[in-house]
Amino acid sequence: MRHVAVAGWTLEIPENHVERTRGLLGRTELDRTHALVLVRCRSVHTVGMRFPIDIVGLDADWALVGVRTLAPGRIAWPGRRIRHIVETAAGRAQAFSASLGGRTIREALGIDPRRT
Repeated sequence: MRHVAVAGWTLEIPENHVERTRGLLGRTELDRTHALVLVRCRSVHTVGMRFPIDIVGLDADWALVGVRTLAPGRIAWPGRRIRHIVETAAGRAQAFSASLGGRTIREALGIDPRRT
């Protein structure tokens, strides 16, 4: 898992299929300043997780579409416009959205906006 520090947050970026599949499973909590960035992701789950998370839905241009809290044992398909998802600790999505815009996330990840 690659870690990128930006604007007071640590973005956790899965680098392979195993890391992406594992996501936050096996943890007892998520640090309040960490966020898991799932590029090209349209659904998430908390099955097997021990804590709730906030999910930040972003569209193809990395613009905020919505925020939702997901309790343990749930599955979410946030909507048709969602193309990328960021998972934060419960109650931290608004702070994340306020401090990091989509352009900032793309730059931190080194993503060419034409290829996402």
